[in-house]
Amino acid sequence: MSAPSVLVATLGIDYPAPARLPFELLQAGCDVALFAPAGSLAAHTPYVVRRAIAAGRATTGVWTELLLREIDAVEPAIILPGDDAMVRMLLGLVIDPAPGVASARLVALVRASLGDLALAVDSIDKTRLFEIARAAGLRVAEGDVATGVDDAVAIAESLGYPVVVRAGCGTGGAGTTRCERADEVADAVRKMRAPDGWMPARPHRFLVQRWVDGPVIVRASLAWHGDEVAGTTRGRLETYPHSLGPGSAVVFAGIPSITDATRTLLRALDATGFVGTQFIVEPGTGAPLLLEINRRMVPATYGSGYAGIDQARALAAKLRGERWSGPTDLPPGPGPRLALFPQEWYRDSDSAWLADLPCDAPWHDPALFRAMLRLPFDADPATLALRYDRATAARDAAALTSPATLLPR
Repeated sequence: MSAPSVLVATLGIDYPAPARLPFELLQAGCDVALFAPAGSLAAHTPYVVRRAIAAGRATTGVWTELLLREIDAVEPAIILPGDDAMVRMLLGLVIDPAPGVASARLVALVRASLGDLALAVDSIDKTRLFEIARAAGLRVAEGDVATGVDDAVAIAESLGYPVVVRAGCGTGGAGTTRCERADEVADAVRKMRAPDGWMPARPHRFLVQRWVDGPVIVRASLAWHGDEVAGTTRGRLETYPHSLGPGSAVVFAGIPSITDATRTLLRALDATGFVGTQFIVEPGTGAPLLLEINRRMVPATYGSGYAGIDQARALAAKLRGERWSGPTDLPPGPGPRLALFPQEWYRDSDSAWLADLPCDAPWHDPALFRAMLRLPFDADPATLALRYDRATAARDAAALTSPATLLPR
């Protein structure tokens, strides 16, 4: 049987997942093609059989033409978006297409990559996701949808402070503001901006919700026609670059309530592809409250192998029409801990987590390693490189001679 063909596609410059996952997909037996901007992290990975790299300042029309040309050349079984802008681009190509763009073949491919298209559009809008989750019986933080300053302040006053104001569309904590007073709510609403790229033609809406001071838990899953094939859950030991941002040191865990809630949501959305869900655990009750879903690969997708759940191999099996027979989740309770590269290095180059935990740095890919050290975080790359040279030279040298052994199985 021929190797399944996948197209990893990203418009982002500094997203690690589309740079890291091709290695795992290649190990899983896939033919991996890449569509990415010049200068992106993804453009550095050698673990692809074909790449299309466009100038970072290319127009939307140029990006679209290049992507469509790559789809024709590769004929992928699935497109794996690496960032939210690419998800929106794919949906825009088939929902609001330019003349002659949305062929039946392209529509079928995007549907095969994301699942139900109308529900995929709803899921990238946190306000519609909020409504879908409630209808499916999932819990969300108390609050409501607002369209302007006056109703946002009214909702906040009825909830009591502090509250959190969330943009309908945002990534990595962007567009999320904790507010203690009415003037802060009004200021947060006035500063909200729609993201670049395609979005459905809807009035701009946002969420005002009761602030919940609990741990944020994420689950990375492979979905297939609404069913979860495999997934891993992990919590944050540290975050970077801010308290509402992504994890920099994490702990994997089996949390049945998170697994069940994710599976309920995936069924409600008839989702396909790699997804990431986020929950916050309500103090006192321990109930998971849904925050958002990312309709793309996330850092926890390529990191799942460190917990023994190989989502790349699970995807390869589904693309070959096979049943996935490998592990699908962790048993209940805490599991492995992991320091994330480069986030934890930038947060604190002398971090105890770096000293005590395995790190997911791409030891097998020195070009990508160097590129990740140049990410625009507030740290001195020379200092980090020196720490790397001191602490990991032997491990890196071994990795460079046997990259296939790097990903824990």
